[in-house]
Amino acid sequence: MRERKETISIVKANYWAVALLFAGAIVSCLYYFIIRGAEGCKVDVQSGFEIGTSQWYGPLVGVLIFLVIMLGGTVFHELVHGCVWAHYAKQGWKSISFGVMWKYLAPYCHCSEPLLVPHYRRGALAPLFVVGILPVLLSPFFHSLALLFFGIFFISGASGDLMVVWRLRKEDPANKVLDHPSEAGYLVYEEE
Repeated sequence: MRERKETISIVKANYWAVALLFAGAIVSCLYYFIIRGAEGCKVDVQSGFEIGTSQWYGPLVGVLIFLVIMLGGTVFHELVHGCVWAHYAKQGWKSISFGVMWKYLAPYCHCSEPLLVPHYRRGALAPLFVVGILPVLLSPFFHSLALLFFGIFFISGASGDLMVVWRLRKEDPANKVLDHPSEAGYLVYEEE
C-alpha cells in the first residue's frame, strides 16, 4: 500500500469557519423567520434572560452559562465523531482518542486505525448534522433563538471537517483514511 499525507491549514479552516458562520447565520435565520414569522423572532428579555438580572453578578452568570454550553457542545461534537468512527473501526472505542491542539485551541477526536473513505467521511460529517443543522432545524419549533444560535455556531465549527470531506471527494472509496497523528489532516492508503 502506498501512503500519501494530506494536511489542512488551521488558519485557512478558521477563515472558512468565519465565512460559514455568516452564510450559516443568514440561511438559518431566514429559515427560522419563514417558520416562525416576525412575531416568533421577538426576544422576550424578561422570560428569556431572568437569571441574575437584578443582581450585580447577573452578567457573569450569563457568560458562565454560555461558556459551559459552548464547551459542552464542543465536547459533544468530538464525541459524535468518536461514536461514528468507533462503529466502523475494527477495535471500536479502543481506536478512539480525544485531545486538544493547544497551539490552535483546536479540540480533536482521533481514530488510530485506517477507515474506508466513505466511513471516514460519515464520521467527519456527523457532528455537522447532529450538533449544527439539527438544532437549527428544531429551533423554530421550540421557539428557541438560543438553540438557533447554538446550531449556527456549531455549523461554523464543522468548517475543518468540511474541508477534509471536500478534499476526500475524489478519493477512491476503496482507499483507507487515517487521521494524521500530530497534524491537522490525514493519511490516505491506496493499493499500488
